[in-house]
Parts: sequence; structure tokens; C-alpha cells
Amino acid sequence: MIKTIVSILISLGLITGLSVYELYYVNDTFSFFRQAVLSLYDKTEAGQATYEDGTAVQLFWERKKRYLHIWLPHTSILEVDYQLYEAVGYLYVHDFESALPKLEVVLGMCENIPQAYRLSIENIF
Repeated sequence: MIKTIVSILISLGLITGLSVYELYYVNDTFSFFRQAVLSLYDKTEAGQATYEDGTAVQLFWERKKRYLHIWLPHTSILEVDYQLYEAVGYLYVHDFESALPKLEVVLGMCENIPQAYRLSIENIF
């Protein structure tokens, strides 16, 4: 009986610890990524963004998404990939007007994806 209760408490502690770590990691990762995309957005809005700026943000995202696959569904990561790659493609041809909406979508996802995994009444029920 005591072993069962101890096992349950240990399992509950592990689940709670992993959940807190997941929330922190996802929020922290998207916070840094949002800053990178916001910088690219500002440069694009000013007409100064280059293809290399876009690929630098892509490279940053590639490194971060490798570990986000553990915590997030593939579809969330895939949508960020799609929008970011399309924006960088527009930067390649210097079409800043078409790249801006794509970067706005990525910025929105940087706010919405972490909120979907927060501990809140709306997400539980």
C-alpha cells in the first residue's frame, strides 16, 4: 500500500515537473523566435531586409524546432515553416509587400501557439 502511494506521488511529481518545464521551454523558445521575426519584420517594412536576413531567421527556427517536436504537434510547427519559408522566398525576389503579411502571420503564431498550451480554464475544459 505504501509503495503504491509513493509510486503515485513520484509519478505525479514527474508529470507536474515535465509540464512546468514544457510551458517554460515553449514560451521561452517562442519569445526568442518572436524577437528574431520582429527584427526581420522591421527591416522588411523599411525595405532593408535581405535574403540573408531571412535565412538567418530560418536557421534559428530550424535549430529550435528540432526540440519543439517533443512538445508540440507537427502541424503547428509545419504551419510556421510554411509561412516563414514563403516570406523568405518573397525576400529573395525583393517583394517586401508580399513578405510583410507572411511575417505578420508568423508573429501571430508566436503569440498564439504558446497560449494554446498554457494551464488555463479555457484549455482544460
